[in-house]
Amino acid sequence: MKNVARNFLVAQVIITALLFLYYKEFSLLTYINSSFIVGGSLVFIGLISFIFSTGFFDIFTLSMRKVFTPKRRMEDVETMRAPSEIFSTPVFPLLASGMLILAFMGIALVIYYA
Repeated sequence: MKNVARNFLVAQVIITALLFLYYKEFSLLTYINSSFIVGGSLVFIGLISFIFSTGFFDIFTLSMRKVFTPKRRMEDVETMRAPSEIFSTPVFPLLASGMLILAFMGIALVIYYA
């Protein structure tokens, strides 16, 4: 839960920096736009990390390595790590903080159109 709160606060700082550096104003619409970009990016990165960590691409990667590797180097292919072993980071903090940012964006969107 600490990682989610830390990621959320860092993302809010990034959103505020985007507001002043890119949009050069602070309004509800610019907050909605910036939080959509940051929250959507976090959710996208979290989902890609989740897909890689589940082992979805392991068989594809192994078969592509076998097809495109010369026969004299097949031992090297067998010792290479699978993508699911490389992406072993916890994905829950990224997904949770991204969803939380998107929820705040949705609340701001309801306030904007009310």
